[in-house]
Amino acid sequence: MLRKKPHFTTDEERMDAIRRGDRLAFEQLYDLYFDKLVWFARGFLTDVQQAEDVVQEVFMRIIEEPERFENGRRFSTWIYTMTGNACRNQLRNARNRSRIIEENPGIFEAKHVEMPVPDSDTDFRNQQIREAFESLSDKEKNLFILRFEEEYSIPEIAGLVQIPEGSVKSGLFYLLKKLSTRLKKYVHEF
Repeated sequence: MLRKKPHFTTDEERMDAIRRGDRLAFEQLYDLYFDKLVWFARGFLTDVQQAEDVVQEVFMRIIEEPERFENGRRFSTWIYTMTGNACRNQLRNARNRSRIIEENPGIFEAKHVEMPVPDSDTDFRNQQIREAFESLSDKEKNLFILRFEEEYSIPEIAGLVQIPEGSVKSGLFYLLKKLSTRLKKYVHEF
């Protein structure tokens, strides 16, 4: 049975639908804006991967907190502002890291460090990671492996699994959200 695609006239309507949990509305916004925002972010950041990561983070914020978008505003202005701010934060953080390293020579030099023997906390954390990975569907596991272990690009993955690039991006977004939700309580331990 074919599912009828909802008809949205504006991005603002899509955001209203996202607030109600409409995944298709999110996928449409993602497909409409991802590449444009990466191009925009490249104006700030020279590295394509950094630009994609920043845009991915912007979309994570949208899915996690859709209520941040205020009715009455233009969505395009809002998302470009969010992306620009995220890029500026990225640049500021990089400058701060460089300054700290310059001001503290020797502190960050590589030293021989004994690796701790895994203890029960590490074993527990590793078990939680394995369980989180096992909770993924076969499709999600394949996307995860192709992107993060085999390090294929999004267009390469789309060609390999014969699905549109937007579907690859959306699939990666949702599997990362699923993993982050499942592992959120352990983040402070990593």
